[in-house]
Amino acid sequence: MSIPRIVLRASRMCPTSSARTFSTQTVLRSVAEPAYKAPALGVNRTYDEALKIIGEDKIKRLADVKKLEASLTELMKATPSAARDKEIAELKESIFKQEAYAEINDPEIQWRFKNGQADMSKAVFRYMKSKQFQRETLPVIQQRITQMFVTPDVLPAFTPTLNVQLDYGSGPVIKNASGSSVSNNYFEVGSYLLPGKSIKEPKINVTSFHPEQKYYTVALVDPDMPDVENQSFKQQLHWLMTNVSLSATQTDVIQESADVVLPYVPPHPPKGTKYHRYTLLVAEQPNKGQDKVQIDRSQVSRETTVRDLCSQYGLDSKGLTFFRQVWDKDVSKIYKDILQQEEPVYGKQPKVDELLDETGQVKRKYVNL
Repeated sequence: MSIPRIVLRASRMCPTSSARTFSTQTVLRSVAEPAYKAPALGVNRTYDEALKIIGEDKIKRLADVKKLEASLTELMKATPSAARDKEIAELKESIFKQEAYAEINDPEIQWRFKNGQADMSKAVFRYMKSKQFQRETLPVIQQRITQMFVTPDVLPAFTPTLNVQLDYGSGPVIKNASGSSVSNNYFEVGSYLLPGKSIKEPKINVTSFHPEQKYYTVALVDPDMPDVENQSFKQQLHWLMTNVSLSATQTDVIQESADVVLPYVPPHPPKGTKYHRYTLLVAEQPNKGQDKVQIDRSQVSRETTVRDLCSQYGLDSKGLTFFRQVWDKDVSKIYKDILQQEEPVYGKQPKVDELLDETGQVKRKYVNL
């Protein structure tokens, strides 16, 4: 179903004034949270007529929503079956879209979305945020995880439906165009971070588009640890939490309300290795996120793979992000002060030079026996 989009422009008469120069920083600091100011009616007949059409369309769509909700109520009474579940899902999707379409052309809704005042409890804002994610963020995520082989090295290929962001507190706090203080700590997927910036566990923000609470499992994994015995690489779990409750309005991962199976261990790419892809996965738990999972500490280790976790506990990958790190001097401090173990050093074995003897001297070409 196509959405009728109506672009509204209200004419405004402004007195001519001389040009003045302002300090942008000073202005931003003095501006409070902006409030929507509706254009005056009776000034622009086209605008007034457009509002009328939008209002009539909203009434019609909300009436359709009531009919769909009545059908959904009746369907819920039917005998459970796969066909019934499919029809219920389709009805819920139709209700969601009709609720969004009913308000999407409202000038105030458009203004609030553009100015960062989206209320995710409303269907229209969830719809707009979802489309924005699919249009702007998802292509970047898919490009990076494919280009840098996060899939299939960590997980089979999948299409993320959640926007996962990490905040290690390494960026400045800035002011946006509306004058509000915002964090600039979130980094673009695949970026490089210094090991010294990730010693403390990050804040995790997950933007989802479902109004109901769902349970997720969160895992931070490094797929690039050297496996000397097999001359390959192995995964190392740095963090594992289950039963993390998330929704469109609950976006922060609250560790205190989750079950921490493996506590956070800071990334520590060993000396002599190439960059490591530290990947944070958010996976939906069984029964579409309605069931809790119990993972005993004795059932997993730091070397348990993400694929095994998903297979064994019925987890469905829904979102991820990753960052890269290489060794620097802070890694040595992590091994000494936090891990309290000897720091390994990796590298290629020196090539044997057949022209040198065991002392490193050049072999004599002729030897008297």
